[in-house]
Amino acid sequence: MTINMYETRTMLQAMEQVPSPRTFLRDTFFGGTKTHDTKHVDIDIVKGKRKIAAFVKPISEGKVVEDEGFETKTFTPPYLKEKKRLTPQELFNRPAGSVIYAPGDGPEARAQKELGKKLADLEDRFTRREEVMASELMNSGLVTVTGEGINAVVDFGMPAAHKVTLIGTDLWTDAASDPLTDLIDWCLMIGQASGLLPSVAVLGIDVWKALRSNDKFTKALDNRRIITGQIDPRVLPNGVSYLGSINESGVDLDLYTYAEWYVDPVTSNELPMVPADKLWLGNPAARGERLYGAIEDLDAGGLAAVERFPKSWVVPDPSVRWLLLQSAPLVAMLQPDAFGSMKVV
Repeated sequence: MTINMYETRTMLQAMEQVPSPRTFLRDTFFGGTKTHDTKHVDIDIVKGKRKIAAFVKPISEGKVVEDEGFETKTFTPPYLKEKKRLTPQELFNRPAGSVIYAPGDGPEARAQKELGKKLADLEDRFTRREEVMASELMNSGLVTVTGEGINAVVDFGMPAAHKVTLIGTDLWTDAASDPLTDLIDWCLMIGQASGLLPSVAVLGIDVWKALRSNDKFTKALDNRRIITGQIDPRVLPNGVSYLGSINESGVDLDLYTYAEWYVDPVTSNELPMVPADKLWLGNPAARGERLYGAIEDLDAGGLAAVERFPKSWVVPDPSVRWLLLQSAPLVAMLQPDAFGSMKVV
């Protein structure tokens, strides 16, 4: 049986073998995935309190304990739909760097290579969009959806108290500032609100520069009589650098920087995934997921519950094969109380 390399199943298998672009934020804080066969998705956002049992007399009736409430929000995941063309000329032209008379490099082999390159590029664009969603959530608890015929904001409700902007001598660039105390206070605030102490801090590059130049912070970490933490810079895969840790007052926090950028499709400006002046706090154990709405396509059966849906077709005149990729992703912050975004420089 001959395999049609343009069938959806075959293209999906090819896409699974494509290495992903840098997705440190998405994979760290929003690792779970769920697909839905509906256009809309319902999300239960729970904000539990640390209530304790009440005392009663032994002969009294047991007290009725009501279940904790939760808020159900309905969202419509934004839709991604991009395509590329494959022309006959691309199959006959020699790719840059290839041998002119490479054995076995016929039209079919060249078509497979071109298909793989184009699918990989589309997949990278979609994956990078999910990473930008994760970046927006960490920064504000919001996802901005702007495009052709659409302009909306998805608000997951990060508490206003968890969005801090320092001013004056509190800025970490000021010698009078106390970054260590700030970090401990913010972690305890988030832990009290959510039940989860932050374990990961993601620093913008200017924040890291200010932190390592702050005498009060570095002296605290160098005080061997009280082990408050350590600075131990290490470069990890995917543009991530581990800077060190803070262990004090019940706070156990790992510090990272993340060197990655993206091109804004509206302004065409290249922007950092982590703003240079921001510090983000979170815990990978907090509830965060990537939700996928249904693919709206007759070739997918009307409404299909898949993360990605590729399809291909031929236009006879002029002769062009089109490759289309569709997805309806929404990176979701289901426990917004467990995150914080601080502007510190």
